[in-house]
Amino acid sequence: MTQHELLASLRLRLPDAKNIPDSLLHSLLKDAAALICALTWRSQVPAELENAQLRLAVIFFNRMGMEGENQHVEGDVRRSADDLPEALRREIFSYRLART
Repeated sequence: MTQHELLASLRLRLPDAKNIPDSLLHSLLKDAAALICALTWRSQVPAELENAQLRLAVIFFNRMGMEGENQHVEGDVRRSADDLPEALRREIFSYRLART
């Protein structure tokens, strides 16, 4: 997918995305790509992991304001977040390059 296609796909996945600046969405996609590259020891996100990159960008967007927190409580409302959902971790790790 091109960057324009990734951006359009990310915008579809976020509610009320018409008010979100492109620069923020590009930053989220870039952060997601950086994490995938770090976890797979690759220099680029493989085409097979572009969907995972989109899902990570959505997770990053939804966690904005929770930086550094694993759990947040306000009254009776409790929110918690895993670092990386296990299903997504397994998908990304399956593309890890071998190291010696």
